[in-house]
Amino acid sequence: MNNLSGRAVDLVLSSLNNVNSENKKTLKEINVALVGLGPHAKRIYLNYLRKHKMGLSLLIELESNKQISRKYLDENGFKRTKIFTIDNEYKDLEHLPVKVADNLLAVFKTLEITHLLISTEPKAHNMYIEFGLKNNIHTLTDKPITVTKNMTSLRSIEKVRKQYYDIVKLAENSSAMCKVMCQRQYHKGYEYIKNLLNEVVSKYQMPITYIDIYHCDGNWEMPHDLEKENHPYKYGYGKLFHSGYHFIDLLSDFLKINMQLKGTKRITKGEVNSRCFTPNDEINVFNIEDYKRIFKNQDIPDYYFENDNPKFKKYGEKNFYGLLEFRNKNNQIITNANLNLLHYGFSRRGWIESKDYYKNNGRIRHERINIQVGPLLNIQVHSYQSKEIKDRDPNNLLEEQVGGLEHFDIDIYRNVDVIGGKPFERISLGSLYTDKERKEFLGYNELSREVYLTNFFKGKCDKGDIKDQALAIEILYSCAKGIHNYYNNKEITEKINVCNEYTYPFIAKRLKGYSNKSTINLNKKEVLSNIYHNSIYTIYNFMKYVPSNSNYEVFISIDDTKNVVGSLLFKTFKYKFMAYIYYKHIEYIANYKKITYLEKQIEKTN
Repeated sequence: MNNLSGRAVDLVLSSLNNVNSENKKTLKEINVALVGLGPHAKRIYLNYLRKHKMGLSLLIELESNKQISRKYLDENGFKRTKIFTIDNEYKDLEHLPVKVADNLLAVFKTLEITHLLISTEPKAHNMYIEFGLKNNIHTLTDKPITVTKNMTSLRSIEKVRKQYYDIVKLAENSSAMCKVMCQRQYHKGYEYIKNLLNEVVSKYQMPITYIDIYHCDGNWEMPHDLEKENHPYKYGYGKLFHSGYHFIDLLSDFLKINMQLKGTKRITKGEVNSRCFTPNDEINVFNIEDYKRIFKNQDIPDYYFENDNPKFKKYGEKNFYGLLEFRNKNNQIITNANLNLLHYGFSRRGWIESKDYYKNNGRIRHERINIQVGPLLNIQVHSYQSKEIKDRDPNNLLEEQVGGLEHFDIDIYRNVDVIGGKPFERISLGSLYTDKERKEFLGYNELSREVYLTNFFKGKCDKGDIKDQALAIEILYSCAKGIHNYYNNKEITEKINVCNEYTYPFIAKRLKGYSNKSTINLNKKEVLSNIYHNSIYTIYNFMKYVPSNSNYEVFISIDDTKNVVGSLLFKTFKYKFMAYIYYKHIEYIANYKKITYLEKQIEKTN
């Protein structure tokens, strides 16, 4: 903070005052609005608000759902909640109509709403995120960030990418937070893994060389289910834009650990070869006659007698398979990654009539991660369920065993002759939580969501920011184009943009080693200063006079919202004229606003 003055100080103090004002509020005093009252919102968001004795000020719903939503709210302790409805004809729009947005904003102001939770069907996410940020309302959205109809078309895929960067620009100009509910960000198992990887990669300068991510959620949705409106396959999006997004996010976080490395160890480009398993493929694996035969003792829907050979042209994929390569500036491979993301796999569904499309339709999780840091370290995650949530045993210790709802083991193999430690170590997820945290909870993933929500409401949410999602979005974008290619019988390797100004990882922490601290406690008089904003960081350049040394200091400071580097490209001058010339030089660098260029200048100088 000693290096920030003038306009910079005003900005920082203003930000701190806003945060402090919000932090003084208790959870009960925060006014919340929720968009969408589906199964996920009921299980996660309403349960959280009830548990923490928070009210729900406003529910935003479709007009067609008003009565059933009112009934549910009244029966579950939310009688005071107001409902704002929009016509069904607007449900898939990219932007809220002006009149609707104006009316909704008036309601927000009347109810003094400061926080917005978006849990509606993903096609509607964009208009509510846009509404929240334009009106400086703290916004938390479920994944995926946005989708549109016809997601197997290149036009729609391009639009979703553009929507993301438009949202980032809105976030830069908003005083509100914008977060994405990727609960594994606050999952203690994955936090432990990332910390260990950061430690080894940083200390030994060895990149992560291999990442294998496998996830199957046993989501057996049958042919008569595919016309549903909740995560609808009929609009062209499936696993990748459903639970698959969590693992795209996870992969991007692992890759960011590598990006602290320099020279030929740094990743500068990526590519992906994609394959998928579609509803059209599935109907050949398990056909209409198979459904009639397997479920002959149940009431079989008329669909199976009216459709002998259904076609699902360009429906969303059931499974996505991706082989990804990440290379350095010399086109040499640094990291290989596999993504195997499955809806269609082992399930506990044994009935043909659908119960719901969330957690009670036979859906279970098998999750496996394998990470290699060259010859130094191997980390594996094994998490395998064998039953549904409704069959939970009251003894959580039993649920943490293989096949239990909370099974999650971390196996660590170390090359102890090089990095020390134990040659093998198994860590159970439960051991990372306190006894208090393990009581009366819905599950460890749900507990991560609870931590996320608490931090969000308290203004202490340092993860999952919309600006952190750029690398995940670029990977998702290239994978989605791979699905388009699959449907069009094209064998194309898609490039992944891993180094634009938004995907670039937070740099301030890495650059702190170049910061000059020798004169930090001296009295200084500011002569010149300027400030530049760009994407996730802010650059300040200063020229200051130090009376005790009878000289001038000139330097750049960087703030990337997580860290502040006090002084970079630091130089001292006896004469003001020479200091001014150097100030104009670094002013050009700061104004250039390309972080890669700035880093090269810092490395060259030091």
